[in-house]
Amino acid sequence: MPNLSNNGHTPAANAAVAGNRLASAIPAAQWEQGLHMEALANLAHELRSPVQALLGYLDILRDEMTEALGDRHKQIIERMNANAHDLAQTVENVMDFSVADAMAESANEEEIRPHDLLGDLAPALEAANDTKGLEIKYDLEAAPTVFRSRRRPIKSILLNLAVNAIKFTDRGSVTIAIRLAGSSQLELEVSDTGPGIEAGLLSQAFETCAQLSHTSTRRHRGMGLGLAVVQRNVEALGAEIMVRTALLQGSTFVVTIPIANANPNVT
Repeated sequence: MPNLSNNGHTPAANAAVAGNRLASAIPAAQWEQGLHMEALANLAHELRSPVQALLGYLDILRDEMTEALGDRHKQIIERMNANAHDLAQTVENVMDFSVADAMAESANEEEIRPHDLLGDLAPALEAANDTKGLEIKYDLEAAPTVFRSRRRPIKSILLNLAVNAIKFTDRGSVTIAIRLAGSSQLELEVSDTGPGIEAGLLSQAFETCAQLSHTSTRRHRGMGLGLAVVQRNVEALGAEIMVRTALLQGSTFVVTIPIANANPNVT
């Protein structure tokens, strides 16, 4: 007589039923996650236009009217501008996080020049550093003159690592380096002189919205999406990320990206 469970089915039959339920639950979960990601992308898209308009008006205000204003009003405008850039970065992070996989699959590789790439980052980094006064260093000594890859995810990785480094560093410097590593790999490195990361907290730093679990004690603004966006873009590019850090000794993030057709001549 076969061994029956309480529902009258054999264990093998129960396993088959459970397997069918799991198989049907996985696509349903993926579909639901896809809806959530689409909703996030739509939200970010709706927010992007008014935020960019706000940045434009603040730039006009800062460039054309600060001469006629006192120091107190100049300071207010600068703080408004820094906060607006912070908001714009949050919107971009939400967009990048929600569509990272799709962007990496659909985006065509293009020629990228490291100098131009860092130039694109400069306005956001200047805004993030506005009240810090850190030294921002760029190291392109071993960079190729041009390489082929997907610009947006690479820009997003560099921007988020650099803004995070600025945000958590109170004094000293932040250094951004781009260099060839062998004939078919590019390394992006962002290092800082900040407080470092405790070993037990390092893995948590890459979790989605990691800061939200420490709302009452955190010192820095933001949703904690930065490193989660970095991780998604790293995976989408087939890249790898390594972190060197120690308490009171700063942090260094190195992303190694497979590339093709890089010009080995350094800039």
